[in-house]
Amino acid sequence: MKTKKNKKRKIWPVVLSVFGVLAAAALIAVFLFRTKAIEVEGNTYYSDNTITTWIEKDDLSVNTLYLLAKYHLSDPELPAGVERLSVSLKSPWTLRVQVEEKEMAGYVSFDDAYLYFDGEGTAILRSKKVIEGVPCIEGLAFDTAKVAIGKTLPVEDESIFENIVDVSRGLKKHSLTPDRLSCAESEIRIYFGSVEVMLGDGGYEEKLQQVEPILAKLSELYPDTAGTLHLENYTSDSESIRFVPAG
Repeated sequence: MKTKKNKKRKIWPVVLSVFGVLAAAALIAVFLFRTKAIEVEGNTYYSDNTITTWIEKDDLSVNTLYLLAKYHLSDPELPAGVERLSVSLKSPWTLRVQVEEKEMAGYVSFDDAYLYFDGEGTAILRSKKVIEGVPCIEGLAFDTAKVAIGKTLPVEDESIFENIVDVSRGLKKHSLTPDRLSCAESEIRIYFGSVEVMLGDGGYEEKLQQVEPILAKLSELYPDTAGTLHLENYTSDSESIRFVPAG
């Protein structure tokens, strides 16, 4: 009997020590890792405040360890225009957030503002500001009553978004900056001043490669002449390209 009592007496200090350590760890986790600051990096079109507000809408965001676990060990919901949020600790009470935003394919005028969408046609941002480097898309018909951030724009043919992305990438590759881009009737057209360039549907890489030298030649032969450059049927085998002066 004495042996059992002695064992119990030896175990209790150990148990109490374990509980004490756990309680101390819990207190440290609660008070030392209390969120006091969130530093945001890598964002371009989302403001720091927008990202911070998104993170803080979680009631448990007051703890940096919780946020660290949330964004590393789970698949949390993100703002529509954000690809991922990488979270790390700058200090126990300061969270560093690295933002990777989705690439915008274009924007349209919508409800007295600008509605931006990605390559899949998902509406990701409504803003009063024009974001540099994102093309304005004209002629994109969609049901305005069904527009929702985070949802695909309600167009009749969603393949138009793939065409817009292909053209946008080609424009960047060849350092072309049109004044505007139109996709009316599912055909892509780009505008450089008074010159309309009809690209048609598909084969954009070959067509866009011809634009810069042709525009240079047009400015030499037909300075300040408005008109339409027809590339909709152009291929590498084409022997000529048609330019039709306006009116």
